[in-house]
Amino acid sequence: MHARSALITVAILATTLTACAGTDHQQGKAERATADAPSSSKSPDCGPDSTLSQSDWIDQCSSATPTDKQANTELAVGDTFAYNDGAKVTIASIRRLTAFGEWDDRPDANQTGYRVTWTILNGTKKPLDMDQWSETEQGATNGGDVTLLSIDKGSRSMTGRIAPGQTGTFTSEGALDKTNGTKIVITMTRMDEQADLLAEDPHWTGTIK
Repeated sequence: MHARSALITVAILATTLTACAGTDHQQGKAERATADAPSSSKSPDCGPDSTLSQSDWIDQCSSATPTDKQANTELAVGDTFAYNDGAKVTIASIRRLTAFGEWDDRPDANQTGYRVTWTILNGTKKPLDMDQWSETEQGATNGGDVTLLSIDKGSRSMTGRIAPGQTGTFTSEGALDKTNGTKIVITMTRMDEQADLLAEDPHWTGTIK
């Protein structure tokens, strides 16, 4: 009897520690560009002060389950990831590349060229060194790596520093095989002293337009 109680206690403790570990390492929160669309039907009043009769409560509330909340690190184009120290990153757009300079790389015939544009707002009290940040892209339909393109026309590399209160705008150009669709996932990685290496990096998923 005592052994069984001890095992139950250990199991509960392990579950609690696992839950805490999953919530301790958060680099920041998502700021969605658009709020979730309102439900087409009104949710039943299932609270402790509900005016529903017992039979109606059983019918409408006993099987009700909470809606899964989207992770803070899973974002859409237009969304912002707000780091705990005040820095904010917004993926503004993923546009098809149509204009090239004389010496610019060009996508192959079986590829779709694109440009990712993002902004970083320095809401901290210290300069942000862009050499300690990195941005990567991958195919998001059926996988696939992208080919990085060297582009001068309209491009702006993520380099230098951003002063407190200022915003920097940067771009990255690449090409995705047409067999891998037109959707890509963008990951922003931070490697300065404010970074939490155990936390998940923010990801933005969007379609080349």
